[in-house]
Amino acid sequence: MSVNDLPLCQSGETTNPNLPILRQENVQMIVQSAAPNAYNINSLSSMRCADYGKNLLAEIQQHGMTDELDKRCAEFIFKAKRTITKMNERRAPFTKLFDQIRSEFTGMENSIDPSKKDTVPYLIQQARNTYAAKKREEAERARQEELRRQQREKAIKDYQQNAEDDYRRQFDGKITADINTLTSLNQSLTIENFDEVSEKIKNFKVTLGNEWFQSCQSHAHKPYEINDGEAIQIRQSILNRLSKQFKEQYASEVGEYRDTIADALPSKKRELERMAKASAEEQARMKAELEAREAAETRRLDEERKRKEEETAAAKNAQRTATEMDGLFGQAAVATPVGYQPKTAVRKRVVTDTPEGILAVVSMWWSKEGRFLSMDELSKIFKKQIAFCEKLANDKDNPEFISSPFVRYEEEVKAK
Repeated sequence: MSVNDLPLCQSGETTNPNLPILRQENVQMIVQSAAPNAYNINSLSSMRCADYGKNLLAEIQQHGMTDELDKRCAEFIFKAKRTITKMNERRAPFTKLFDQIRSEFTGMENSIDPSKKDTVPYLIQQARNTYAAKKREEAERARQEELRRQQREKAIKDYQQNAEDDYRRQFDGKITADINTLTSLNQSLTIENFDEVSEKIKNFKVTLGNEWFQSCQSHAHKPYEINDGEAIQIRQSILNRLSKQFKEQYASEVGEYRDTIADALPSKKRELERMAKASAEEQARMKAELEAREAAETRRLDEERKRKEEETAAAKNAQRTATEMDGLFGQAAVATPVGYQPKTAVRKRVVTDTPEGILAVVSMWWSKEGRFLSMDELSKIFKKQIAFCEKLANDKDNPEFISSPFVRYEEEVKAK
């Protein structure tokens, strides 16, 4: 049987004559003369009372209140209250029956209302809520785990890239420093120290030894997602991967520069010898030309080296950008729940365990809404609090009053 087949949802049902509220005597009481008579009597009593009161009110408005008229008014109010009591007694049996009928109908509705506590639909809904919360918690836990996995993966990639960039900067610094050393040796050549300095140039080491790799330390920041052991392994792996390239590049760039200087040593020696025999003026000219040629060659080699570095850097930047884009798209697809997921509506509920929490709630409500409401609306909302303060003010033994320029007390006089 489906939900649509439940008897509760069927139409065209016949009235159950056994219901207590539909007993024959109750129906007869309504349709017979008791109800119309009670209505007629109450209608007449209400009309007479109202007419008498109108006459009194007209007399007050025309002549003003007097002692004698005030006594008549007090007697009228007393009789009006007694008339209401009599009217209530006459109509009570009928209105009570109608209340019972309404109560029976609403009771049947409430017994299957999912919003009413402890009904079967309510208990089922609570079970569904608990299950939905569990499924949502599982999905959120899976999403968080996947997010942590992606963050760790990204942290490892970033650390690898930063460590590699750091090693490359140190390597470039090593090449620059050694080329500058060769340049300084070449510039320091004189006819007197030629043999000694030229030997230093020819014997300048152009191989990058393992000791440099052992002394090379990465200064890249280690993210918290990676422990110390993993960081050491990552750095060692990068150095192992870069060692062949670094050795080949070092031998190529520094070796080429050393060989260029070494190849020019014989001609430079001859020039230095001619300079030694020339006049002071000729020596200055020849020295300037020599320095200009060497500076031009140095610039050429520097520009060639910078061009290669820029090409390498551009390739690395392109690779880094591609990696970052992969990371962004990867994080956009974080752990989609697999299998059945109940439809849910998630709302935040305010929960406070201390009076200070209630004060914080009222403070936010006041700043966002309360201060913009009219005095009538605010008086209705704070009716209970205002009544409490009025009770304190009317205490006969120890009255208490609010001390504020925004609050005043007025006396309300009622005749008894």
